[in-house]
Amino acid sequence: MDQSYLTFIDISFVALYLLLILIGFWLVSTFLFKTDKLEQRLFYSGFLFKIIVGIGLAVIYDIYYAREGDSFYYFWNSSYLGEMLTTNPVAYFRMLFDTVNPTNVYELGDISYFPRFNDPPVYAVHRYVSLFTVIGLKNYYITTLCLNSFMFILNWKAYRFFAGLFPERRTLVAVAILFIPSVTFWSSGIVKDTFTYSFGLLFIVYFYKILFQHQWKIFNFAWLLFCAYMVMSIKPYILYALLASGFIWLGFANLHRIRNRVVRVFILPVVFLVVGFGGLWTMNTVMQLVGGQYGNIDAMLQKAVIAQQDLKQEYYQGASFDIGDYDPTIEGALSVTPAAVVAGLYRPFLWESRSLVMLLSGLENLALLLLTLYVFFRVGFRQLFRSMGKNHFLIFCFVFSISIALGVGLSTSNFGALVRFKIPLIPFLFLGLMMVVGDYKEKMEDGSWKTEDGSRESE
Repeated sequence: MDQSYLTFIDISFVALYLLLILIGFWLVSTFLFKTDKLEQRLFYSGFLFKIIVGIGLAVIYDIYYAREGDSFYYFWNSSYLGEMLTTNPVAYFRMLFDTVNPTNVYELGDISYFPRFNDPPVYAVHRYVSLFTVIGLKNYYITTLCLNSFMFILNWKAYRFFAGLFPERRTLVAVAILFIPSVTFWSSGIVKDTFTYSFGLLFIVYFYKILFQHQWKIFNFAWLLFCAYMVMSIKPYILYALLASGFIWLGFANLHRIRNRVVRVFILPVVFLVVGFGGLWTMNTVMQLVGGQYGNIDAMLQKAVIAQQDLKQEYYQGASFDIGDYDPTIEGALSVTPAAVVAGLYRPFLWESRSLVMLLSGLENLALLLLTLYVFFRVGFRQLFRSMGKNHFLIFCFVFSISIALGVGLSTSNFGALVRFKIPLIPFLFLGLMMVVGDYKEKMEDGSWKTEDGSRESE
């Protein structure tokens, strides 16, 4: 494959694809949302933001990293796999649907790509990106444009769902899902996080539709399983956090349906026993399917310790941080949990930034830290828990954020990795905190609380 820099023809095709995509999305925004100008602006501005940021990420990997980063390695290998769609389509589709193993791979005949059996997440990215390299003519920038266009549609679908749950706060939802710079940046290129972020959002959508709204349709179950597979195949720990947080959310939501407070107290153990058993069974089933380093808690802790120790080595000097050493046991992890959670939520701090990208992340972290302190010391814990009691989505936001922060903080000691790994939690932490602040301000204005169904309840 020609790995030389862009020629005039390459640039012409990139410009042509970009023009066609921009026109296409503009037409969609004009005709699909012609009766809702706010939605129209959010749709097209969100799309433009993702495209611009995605091109920026591609340029950084191309120029600054001189095509040595993971993004180009994913692209090149995906292109080799994509070539097989025309040269050996049977082998291509068998790899795409992951039906090839070290035993039968030699039966496929002439292949231009050999599966990465020793690294399933990387193999998964190769398989998924290969579809876009075909559409993108094996051009890195065109592939990025096509991939981002598709992922924006998924992100927009998630935004529309959450905006439907909170119609009076749809601009806030749009900011959280579509416009946070670091989140959009690290989920807009040929990298793992592009897939895990978008399909993680959709997993929550269909989880809610099935278990909260009882929309038991085959289509919804198919989407839920597909999203779970996409996340599980690349970063299983994100799926674990989604499941744990989702079932806790489900437990509180079902408990709240019981209006009588006395009955609610007595039924509390039963509800959490049923939901807890269902959640544990689901988590155990998923862990058995994943196996390997993500197959159980002990294996994950062992992997986390090894990764953390590696990222603290001298060759990462200047970009590493240290929460302290710990043993790969639950007791050992608990000993550094506060430091791990703080690192996952709020680091790198502004003074720890060593690059422009890290500086932007530091500014976001500072904003989240100040927002958290405002909630703790201005809103207060009593008001915080009351708000969570009225809107159980906030419970999901905070449990999920802390779960991801803990996992990332335990396994990462490098700021460069940290700013990427934490992006799933940032929208929900921001959204949860802002909703609590919004509830507090509304209560200060009229003395009532807005419940999860949109009605108001006096203190």
